[in-house]
Amino acid sequence: MLKTTLLPLILATTLLSSCGFHTPVKNTDLNATIVSEKSNIFATELKTRFNQEAAKNLSIQIGAEVKKQQTASYTTSNTANSYTLSLSVPVKVLNTDKKLLLSQDLTASMHLNSLKRADNTINTQADRLQIEESYTQLRNTLIKKLIRRLSKLNAN
Repeated sequence: MLKTTLLPLILATTLLSSCGFHTPVKNTDLNATIVSEKSNIFATELKTRFNQEAAKNLSIQIGAEVKKQQTASYTTSNTANSYTLSLSVPVKVLNTDKKLLLSQDLTASMHLNSLKRADNTINTQADRLQIEESYTQLRNTLIKKLIRRLSKLNAN
C-alpha cells in the first residue's frame, strides 16, 4: 500500500521540479518610497508587492487613477451590452539623487460583456461588481508592468 502512494508522489515531484516549478517567494529585491494621496488604491497595492527588508533606492510619485468606461455595444432595447474599461495612472520614478528615471502614464484596458439574467434583462448590480473586479484586474496588470520596469531600472 505504501509503495502505491509513494510512487505517484515521487513522479509528481519529479515532473514539477523538472518544469521549473518552485514555491512562491518574494521575487523582487525592490523597495521604494511611495509618494501619493492616502486614498490611492494603486499606491497601497504597490506597497504590498515590495520587499520591505530591501534598501529603498527609488522614490515613486503616483498620481490619481483615471478610470474610463465606454459603452461598446447596446441591446435592441437600448441598454448597454458591453463596455470598454481603461485605467490610467501617472507615475514618476526618481533615484536617490532625485534624478528622473521614468515619467509615464501607465494604461491598461479590457473589453467587458454585460451580465444577463434568465429573462434577458441586464443585472445592473452584478454589472457594477463585475466592473469593479475588472478595474482591480487592470490595476494588478499595471502594477506588474511597473514592477518589471522598476526591475530593469534597478538592474542598470
